Amino acid sequence: MPAHRIAPALLATLALAACGHKADKASLPEAGTAARAVKVGKPATRLETGLARASGPIRAREEAVLAAKGSGQIKRVMVQVGDRVRAGQALAEMDNAMQAIAVESARALVKVAEANLASAERELKRGQALSDQQVLADAGFDRVKTGAELAAAQADQARASLKMAEQQLADSLLVSPFAGVVTGKFRNAGDSVTAMPLTPIISVADVDHLEARLSVPEGVEPFVKVGQKVAGVTTPGAQKIEVQVRVKNAVIDPASRTIEVLVDLGKVEGAPLRPGTLLNVDFGGFGDKDGLYVPAGAVRTEGGASWVFVIVGGKAEKRTIKAVQINPGTVAVEGGLDAGTAVILDPGTLMAGDAVVPLAD
Repeated sequence: MPAHRIAPALLATLALAACGHKADKASLPEAGTAARAVKVGKPATRLETGLARASGPIRAREEAVLAAKGSGQIKRVMVQVGDRVRAGQALAEMDNAMQAIAVESARALVKVAEANLASAERELKRGQALSDQQVLADAGFDRVKTGAELAAAQADQARASLKMAEQQLADSLLVSPFAGVVTGKFRNAGDSVTAMPLTPIISVADVDHLEARLSVPEGVEPFVKVGQKVAGVTTPGAQKIEVQVRVKNAVIDPASRTIEVLVDLGKVEGAPLRPGTLLNVDFGGFGDKDGLYVPAGAVRTEGGASWVFVIVGGKAEKRTIKAVQINPGTVAVEGGLDAGTAVILDPGTLMAGDAVVPLAD
């Protein structure tokens, strides 16, 4: 939100807080001292709606772009953009004639390997009997045993080759990894695609489970809690919706000074929401956001230290605070103040000890 819209809103809040507390105005300075008239106001105890707003696009929690696992030609595409699909449903099929032949060849090799293994096991059984009778020399028995072990290994290899061929045949069919809606169709039957680089064929999104990715200002981040429920509104359209914080990133973007927050969307008033819609979420105006807030113009900073001025005995007194920038016009105050302390809102070049007098409302 632009600073020129933020500061007046909070300034008005502070001005209202100052009304009705005229009895708290500092006493006039001693005679002969030139007093500067200043505007004062008590800190706001909660953020005004809109002062802690974050925006981000709505998106499907699950999205997938499907591509063939091998190079080849598309045999057919069974869906169109906008079609609803279920998990495991076939979406497209690649030309799989060569994969089918490879499966048949692998099955034949398995039969050969298993036959050789059966023969080797019979030889091993006879060799064991002859060895027990001390008719067959140890060297001969070792050769028989090695032949059986080799046959067993060849049978295992043939079975593995069959599994690989069957998997390649299965991979020629592209299926939906989850229930959703087809959001893109990038190739048609007859098109050739490659596995390196991957050629996108179809994209699917789960539009029934939506989330929004918000860029939350660094100053607002401490007030955002996982599981928290807040209000959101779409733009354009102004559809109201309750959202719940699911994920709060642990890293602040050094360029934008924002943190990524993912929120799940609840029931929406009106038409169903669509991925890509912009959502504004207001983290202000709620009980768990209570604190002390002053206009950014009331805070002075130098050498990493921040402070505000208050009136004590007709003079400006410096109060050191910890200032957390909420947005260009609002600062959250930690330490040094309480809700009943009147703060000088327009210190300008004011120095500690200068004579001041609060402006009458």
